[in-house]
Amino acid sequence: MSKKIVSEKAKRRFSEKIRSVIDGLSRTVSIERTEKEDCPNCYHDKYTGTSAGKCKWTKDQAEAKQVQWELIHPGQVRYKYFDKGRCPVCRGSGTIDTEKTINVRCAVIWNPDSRFGNDTMYTVAGADGNTIVILKTKPRYIDMFKNPDTIIVIDGIKCKVSKPPVVRGLGNQALLVVTCFTTDKPKVGSGEVIRNY
Repeated sequence: MSKKIVSEKAKRRFSEKIRSVIDGLSRTVSIERTEKEDCPNCYHDKYTGTSAGKCKWTKDQAEAKQVQWELIHPGQVRYKYFDKGRCPVCRGSGTIDTEKTINVRCAVIWNPDSRFGNDTMYTVAGADGNTIVILKTKPRYIDMFKNPDTIIVIDGIKCKVSKPPVVRGLGNQALLVVTCFTTDKPKVGSGEVIRNY
């Protein structure tokens, strides 16, 4: 009795079709997070965790760098010469907060547990009638979903992560599942379907 073996060509076609279905059903989700980085204007004292109170640049270098910076980011001061004392950019903290936005393709599922009616949800925000949103994406994005400040799903709807992200599945068929909550609802006609069965 001969075993039927699926050819590599058939496997490749299947993978391509599944990828196109996933891409067609997924949406772009924005992850906003604030990251701390060393101040570009002064030296950071690693022992105290604050500014060393000494500028990295001469007066001419700081002015030249600020001019280049303002071409890209108008109105932001990132380089300013000072002689001694408190850095005018980080105000003596030695670090500055940088806001980063990362876009990721995810399958978005609204209210997965709505089949039980309008039950009260128990989340980190307390007992409330929050809308649960489940995002499914590739496992390589796990670090991005660990500590985001805000996740923007659609129409500017902001969500918060309620549980740590979990990788489910086996081998190359695994996917990342992120559970979020929001008090907002998608707009009518936005194309989002809220499951209700």
